[in-house]
Amino acid sequence: MGTIAGFAASVFLSECTILALDLGSHLPPLTAQIPTPRSAFEYLRDSLASTSDTTALRSMQQTVRRSDPLRAGVIGLRLGELRADSDFSDALSSFGRASQRDPGRPESWFGLGLAETGRSEWEMRNPLTLGSRVGLGALERSAADYLRALKSDVRFVPAALALADVSLALLDTARLRIARNALRGVTQALPLGPPELFLAWGRVERAAGSLDSAGLAFERYLSAGGNRGLGLLELARTRLALGQADGEAPYYEGASLDDDEATAGYRADLALLVGSAGLTEFDQLRGAARVGYLRRFWTDRDHFDLRSEGERLREHYRRLVFAWTHFPLTISRRYYGRRDAYRSGNHEIDDRGIIYIHHGNPDQRLRPFVFGAMPSESWLYVRAEGDLIFHFSAGYDRNGGGDLYDYRLVQSVLDLHGAADAPIDQLLLSRQALSPLYGRMLNWGPYGATQARAEERHLGTSSIWIGTTTDTYELRFGRRLAAVADLIAVGRSSGRSLAHFVFAVGSSGTSMLQVDDGVAYPVRIRLVVLDARDRAVGGVDTMVVVRRARRLTEREYLVGRAELPLPPGRWSYRAAIQQGESAGVVLRRDTVLVSPTDGATLSLSDIALGTRGQAVPWVTDAADTVLLAPSALFRKGAEVEIYYEASGATARTQYRHDITILRRDGRESRSKRQPMVSLSFNEAAPGEVIRSRRSVRLDRLKAGNYVVEVRVTAPDGSSQVRRRAIRLSRD
Repeated sequence: MGTIAGFAASVFLSECTILALDLGSHLPPLTAQIPTPRSAFEYLRDSLASTSDTTALRSMQQTVRRSDPLRAGVIGLRLGELRADSDFSDALSSFGRASQRDPGRPESWFGLGLAETGRSEWEMRNPLTLGSRVGLGALERSAADYLRALKSDVRFVPAALALADVSLALLDTARLRIARNALRGVTQALPLGPPELFLAWGRVERAAGSLDSAGLAFERYLSAGGNRGLGLLELARTRLALGQADGEAPYYEGASLDDDEATAGYRADLALLVGSAGLTEFDQLRGAARVGYLRRFWTDRDHFDLRSEGERLREHYRRLVFAWTHFPLTISRRYYGRRDAYRSGNHEIDDRGIIYIHHGNPDQRLRPFVFGAMPSESWLYVRAEGDLIFHFSAGYDRNGGGDLYDYRLVQSVLDLHGAADAPIDQLLLSRQALSPLYGRMLNWGPYGATQARAEERHLGTSSIWIGTTTDTYELRFGRRLAAVADLIAVGRSSGRSLAHFVFAVGSSGTSMLQVDDGVAYPVRIRLVVLDARDRAVGGVDTMVVVRRARRLTEREYLVGRAELPLPPGRWSYRAAIQQGESAGVVLRRDTVLVSPTDGATLSLSDIALGTRGQAVPWVTDAADTVLLAPSALFRKGAEVEIYYEASGATARTQYRHDITILRRDGRESRSKRQPMVSLSFNEAAPGEVIRSRRSVRLDRLKAGNYVVEVRVTAPDGSSQVRRRAIRLSRD
């Protein structure tokens, strides 16, 4: 080389060659009997890590290619990392010769596995390589190479760690079990570590479904001095997935340590529910503040779903493990078609896993075979707020699609891949158990079928939006109770506003206990009152025992009450009524308005309604007895007692009261509706609080839906109005 640049390159080449030769003379020989976690192979890789001169590296490789193919392979790995040999062909050929020359040395097989892993990454990056399993074949070969290395030396830790990484990336259940067994052998041979061995072992055990063994592995990781924040998170993930309450302590302790790797893990687990955009607050917090955020995150969900604290957190990790095990994405590329209604961006689980993590086990899961259609599934979730139906389609058709092992959400059963080539009657009949809509789509005339198809598509679209943007853990019961209830905000106790949860349960399906003076019906009430951010402002979880002289007859209702104090404001609430462990119902979400009682202005309470024999008595703070019943429990011809309170009145001042009952059928505007029942009177306020009770007969009203309206007007013309909907039954 006659130039200055050529001279510098030759000097650098000589230094690298000397370095490689020095490594050979100062380090112990490459052998399968090295007991230390770090081998000469890794030292040689580290020595080359700072070298980026590809010309010098190729010269080094040529020098040792024939005499020492193992070292030539290590240099080939570095060339591949620098994209000078993008497909790692040099490394593959060198390690291949080394493994043939001495098949008992683990380093040759380990290097071959690293080269296959590098080739896999290259194949996945290459846009000209088509297919949905690009690079997975190379990964599968690398896993086999790592296993071969461990067969040569069970104490060769680098191969064990690499095997764990590749097996977790492949998400193949059979391969995970093989890797698990191999790692068990390594940990038995090296009971003292290193720590990262136990971490890898635990992750593979968990992915293979052996949660108890995974928990032991993470405990050993912590005992061996591993990263405490990460170890606590992994231990918590495993214990929580097992449903163990003792997983909460390591979960919150790990979050308090501010370890970057552990924090990334916490964030990833939350992002599966709320997305990265929903974690802005989490990203800004540290230490105890981050722990407080996590506690509130999970406790808010416990309250919303009427669960005990800690249940939602445990359920989340149970769902994660189940989804990774049962709905893995065993492909490397996802191709979307025009009928794919949702793009998760997740590369570990398919869309079934996304919905499962958000909502858990479906109430019904159909996997029918329909001739001509690709594999598909449909899930039904029965919810108080309205049922959700999801259709998942695998494969492809003339409109595009993906892989046979990649299930994607579609809006309608008619969008399933291959649906156009399948018999329409078989396709619709296969989903008839999910909803009456599919029977209408099949059996109604052209107009009705078209309308039903539009409804079915709207349901599918809404379900996808709700299913992917919300998460639930709704209570489920084997037997549904027939029940109605209202939350009525009226009265005070100890200076605080009261709300009464008044419920009625039909006789069918109720259970009772024999007591000395008759029968007793125990009913569990779970109620949570929520603000605009769905955070609890109050709630009860109590057992109400309703006693009766005799058991309920067929048309009777069991009526009971539970009370709780609430601050003034407009709130929503959710409630569940339960008998025993198997019978119950979750009620549809509703709202309640609690009026202020500070006396600053005139304010009107809720309207309490009741009829004798079908109501529960409540004694007010003024020692009056008031009848309370749900608004759906009134019968035609009954006499209804109406009770309400007005706060902020001036003593001995006349106030006008107007009580009307209006038809609630929507046929007339409110201004034109004529009252079916009307009652007006003036009454002097006895003090700051007016307590008014009147009786109204409903014998002139037909069965149907009505609104009871109460208006209280002050002398200056200001007024307060409250309304309550009621339903009259025929008997």
